[in-house]
Amino acid sequence: MKLLTRAACVLVLGGVSCWANPLHGYCAGVAQCVDNGTNSPTSNNPPIDFGFTISSGPITGSTLLLDFLEPNNQANAPVTVTGTYSGTASLFSATAWTSGFLDAYLGISASPSNPIGAFIPDPVDLGATGFFVYQLSISPTGGVILQSPSNPNVNPLENITGSIPLGTYFVGFLNQGTSGSPNWSATANSGAILETAAPRGGPPPPPPVPEPSSLVLLGSVTLGLAVLLRRKARSRP
Repeated sequence: MKLLTRAACVLVLGGVSCWANPLHGYCAGVAQCVDNGTNSPTSNNPPIDFGFTISSGPITGSTLLLDFLEPNNQANAPVTVTGTYSGTASLFSATAWTSGFLDAYLGISASPSNPIGAFIPDPVDLGATGFFVYQLSISPTGGVILQSPSNPNVNPLENITGSIPLGTYFVGFLNQGTSGSPNWSATANSGAILETAAPRGGPPPPPPVPEPSSLVLLGSVTLGLAVLLRRKARSRP
């Protein structure tokens, strides 16, 4: 039986908020990119044959944006994409995304909204405070067709040359309007692909930066021990 998801809904203060046609990530492999209600993790680095579906699909859009959110506490680099569509996702801004909404950061208006709080703290890189965004814009003749969530792993099928930082998110945006009158559908938070595996042969992510209160406590304890040791040294005959 074919299932069509007309809209996604979330419980918010005062009621239920819904939006039409959110995107959702998928990738090949057993137990890969399965929505856990928070994100769609993968342990393949890089993911194999990944892409996005859209609710009420198939739907054709004029432009598909692939955005790679790389943690801002790691070494970052452009992403080379091959497959149905090929190109290089380049750095969107030298200033990392650390607050507000992703669509506003990208200079568009999209639904559903993606607040920074949906991605930070990063579940696999707790030291990240934001992301450097690398973006590939795809606008082929005839548009881009995204399939229904009941028909994933069909088209597009994308791959990445090399590896990506642990804790990187993959999200997509589909413009169902025109350049002059855009109508952007965004990836639902739980549909964002999350890289949970470190690059082959690469180092683990940096440890979390201690909170200021923790640093103050550590300093107080260290000072207290120093005073205690000095007193003991003075009391010796």
